[in-house]
Order: sequence, then structure tokens, then C-alpha cells
Amino acid sequence: MRRIVTNENYIVLARKYRPKKFSDIIGQNEVCSVIEGAIKLKRVAHAFLFSGTRGVGKTTIARILAKTLNCESLDVNTLNPCEKCSNCISIQKESNIDVIEIDAASRTGVADVREIIENINYKPVNAKKKVFIIDEVHMLSKAAFNALLKTLEEPPLDVVFIFATTETEKVPITILSRCQKFVLRRVDFNQISEHLVNISEREGFTLDLESANLISACSEGSLRDALSILENVLAKNQPIDIDLVRQTIGLSDHSQCLDLFEFILKGKVVEAMHKFQALYENGISTDELAKLLMTYSYNLATLKSGVKNSNDFLDSKTNERLKKLSEIYEMDFITRFWELMQRYLNELSDTFDEKQCFEMTIIRICYVSLIPTPFEVLKKTSTVKTEVSTDEKKKNDFKDNENTDRAQTNYHWSSNDNLALKKKTVEPNLSSNDDTNDLEKFSNIVQLIEDNSEMLIAYHLRHSFRLVSFTELIGDKPVSNVELESVSANEESKNILWKASKLLTNLTKKRWVLSITNKKGLQSLAEFSESKYKNRINEIKKEQTIKKILDIIPHSEVVSIEKIVKENKETKDG
Repeated sequence: MRRIVTNENYIVLARKYRPKKFSDIIGQNEVCSVIEGAIKLKRVAHAFLFSGTRGVGKTTIARILAKTLNCESLDVNTLNPCEKCSNCISIQKESNIDVIEIDAASRTGVADVREIIENINYKPVNAKKKVFIIDEVHMLSKAAFNALLKTLEEPPLDVVFIFATTETEKVPITILSRCQKFVLRRVDFNQISEHLVNISEREGFTLDLESANLISACSEGSLRDALSILENVLAKNQPIDIDLVRQTIGLSDHSQCLDLFEFILKGKVVEAMHKFQALYENGISTDELAKLLMTYSYNLATLKSGVKNSNDFLDSKTNERLKKLSEIYEMDFITRFWELMQRYLNELSDTFDEKQCFEMTIIRICYVSLIPTPFEVLKKTSTVKTEVSTDEKKKNDFKDNENTDRAQTNYHWSSNDNLALKKKTVEPNLSSNDDTNDLEKFSNIVQLIEDNSEMLIAYHLRHSFRLVSFTELIGDKPVSNVELESVSANEESKNILWKASKLLTNLTKKRWVLSITNKKGLQSLAEFSESKYKNRINEIKKEQTIKKILDIIPHSEVVSIEKIVKENKETKDG
């Protein structure tokens, strides 16, 4: 049964149950233990900086620290303030003249800081130490920070500064370097839930764990936010259950949101759009709905991977439905769903219409859901038995080799004095005179140049020239004559051909003349290689296995050919 509170001087839960000693602090054990150790060893710093998100205990720890430093009857073993001496009572009531708390959000100017500096020169009136607690310190102006620097570096022995901020990056590094810094983490999900249940019992209410978990999840690690939500739930003056909590927070029924989730997963665009419209008209915001859908996909992923979900606030019916869905959908699709919803949240700040943006996200995900995952494709293609002839197998056995369009070359050692390093040379195959063979001949001599480390010349020959004719003249002084069309005729082109002629002459012991002509040439080697590559792709598309994959995946296309290199086991082993 509930107990109706009739006290006119009612204090909100966040203030009523604010911790009064370090042992009461929830979720900040590491920070508290360091501070307690410093107090016991009498190694208390002159300046502290507490940072962290809202509602994690920054100001509370600052006040407890001020109380502990000034308690007249402090228990040296437990470091618990007595709560009875004049200093403890006045600090608790925020009326102690030696413990000065300043809100930097409203007092940002240099004049406010100068007032603090002037006050420092006076000894504490009643307390042992004069403590300045400056909340939201990052709001101080640059001039105010500069005015504080010197005093902060060398304050009197009986003065302690305590700063609190949610945005450490806005505090000047010169201030940070003069403080002992503590980062307060978000309060653990389970700790918040347990704390809410305990407070509810003390207030005379019954709060089930499922409802507490939902409040904890919505608080995002802020204990103060969790208590504020609980305050709103209690104000309903109704028996507390998960539906009341969800209604108070503004969340829709999970069954309705799960229906939307399933429609999207199945690619049912029309049904998904109708369901979203109904949820939107009921008052759920698009960003909250997106976060809820991401929570569902997160739960699917954890169920699929077997990882324990430590942040599970969903009811048992919802979890049961999600468990069934996790058995249907593969992990890669679940992760794609998450990524697209995250993209929507990122785009939300730039969009002119939140609703329209969310609807487009639904359409995108529905479309993606119709595309089978790679795992599903492999699953389907593995069941297809194809009989491929020996000739077809040879056709499929392609290699991604830059030199596939070149004739095979025979290497030998040269005895030429100019080739003292004994680089590899090649004798081109000059047996045929048709256009294809001429290109192969030309490709051979370009490869020869490239093999002898003349990469720049080889590159220009491949890309900047088109073959017109390739003629071998045999006699006492054999001469090979190559006529080329220059793509961009200039002096540099002539220079490239002169260097190439000289290099080939030295390498083959035959005279080579590479010249530019005005005649129309064939394809360049680069163009020929590209066209041949495209033809290979077209051939591959006709193969039964590839064709089956292309039919399964809508709008799919073969865009490149990759060579799979099998690792040599003997080399790997040693």
C-alpha cells in the first residue's frame, strides 16, 4: 500500500536522499577511496577538479569533502563526519561562512573571481579550512581564469579549491595542471535500480525490479535523473507497474514498437509506414523511437552472439519475441540495421523534417532487408549442383595478372658488356603479322624495358602511344622498326622513343628504331588491356554459378576480378 505524503515542506527525493558521507556515495568507490586515503595521510591537495556527466555526484562529493575537512569530531577510522558539530550542521544547511559555494554559470566575470581572491586573505572564522566550491567552472570567462591562476598555484595553507564541471575540455590546461583531477563515471545500471527500490521502500511504495530497470535505463547513468523520473512516477498516485513507468517517461508500448521493428526486418514497407504513423500520432518522438529500435537490434546481437546483456530493461514478453527473431536473422543484417539507425541519428541535426528523415530510414532498411546477406547467398548457391565442362572450367580459371595480355617470354643471361649486372632480357615472338600479334610483340619489348627497371619509359609506352606497325628487318645488320601514333605529340614523346630505341638496342644486340607517324594506330597497350579485362568480366557473368548469385542478389554486378593467393604452407611453417 502507498503512504500519502502530506508534508507541505516536502523535499524532493534527490535532495532528501543526498549522501552525507563518503560511504553513502553510489558508483564512485575509486574516487572516494583516493580522497579518504589522502585525508588519512594528511596529504590533501589545495585544488580538486571533479568532472563527469550530470547527476553522478560531483557537487555532493565536494560538500562531503568540505564537511570532512572541517568536522570538529571526525572519526579518524571511518572518516565519517559527526553531523552534530556546528561546522557539520552549518555546511549541511549551506550556511557556513567559510565554505563558499559559487555557481560559475551565473557568476562568470573577472570581478567575481577578484572577490574570491580578496576573501582568501582572511583566515577561516569557524572552520579549520576555507573551502571554495565552484560549480560548472568551465563557464568562467577567459579573464576570470587568468585572474585565478596565480592564486590557484600558491594559495594559503588553510584554503582549498574544489571545482566541478561537465565539460573538462573547456577548462584551460593551465587550470587543469594546478588541480588534482578526478573523473566520475556514470553510475552502474544495476546500482541505480537497487537504489531506486530501496528509496521506494523507505517512502512507503512498492517498486518492482522491472520498472526500476526501465527508469535506470532512461537515466543514462545519472542518479539524479533516475530519482527525478521516480518522483514523476510517484506523483501519479497510482500503483506502480511497468506500464505506468513507460507512460510517465513517454515510451510507447513495446508490443507496438516491436511490430514496427518486425515489419522493417521483413521488408514490409507499407505496414511499417502505417505503424510508424500510428506511433508518431501517439506522441513518441522519432529520436526516442530510433533509440528503442537500436535497443532491439542490440538485444538481437547479444542474443545471437551469446553475450550477456547487462543493460536489459525490457519486459519478459518483449525478450521472448526478440529471442525468436534472433533465431531467424543473421548477425550481418542485424549490424546493418544498427548502422542505418545510427546514421539517422547523425543526420537528425541537419534534417529539415525529422519525420520525413525517419520515414526515409525505414524505406532504406526495408530495401536492405530484401537483399540477402553473403551468408544466405553462399547457403543458397551451395545447394545448386552445376556441371561445368572442362572447357568452361578453364574459362573460369582466370588470374588477375597484369601480364595476361602479353606473350610468354623466355629469359636468358646476356653477355653484353653494357649489362654487367646481368639483368633479365627477352626475345620477342615475331612470328605473326596480324594486329593482335603485333600488339603482343610490342607488349614484349615494353615488358623487357620494365624488367630492366626503366619504369617511366615503360609507362609512357603503354599509355601514351598507339601501335601503327611492327616490322623486323633481317640482314647483316638486323633492324626492327616500330611505328607509333602519339596520343599527345610533343618533344617529350620523341625523347621517350629515342631512349627506348637506345635501351632496346643495348639489351637485344639488335638495332631498334621507334618512331612517331601521322598514321592512325591501334589501341594503346593500356586500352587493349582494359578492353580485354572487360571481356573477361562479361565471360565470367555468363558462368552458371556467377549467374545464379547475380539472380539472387537484386541490382548486383561483377565489377572486378581478384586473384586469391593461397599461402604456401611450407613457407608459413618455416
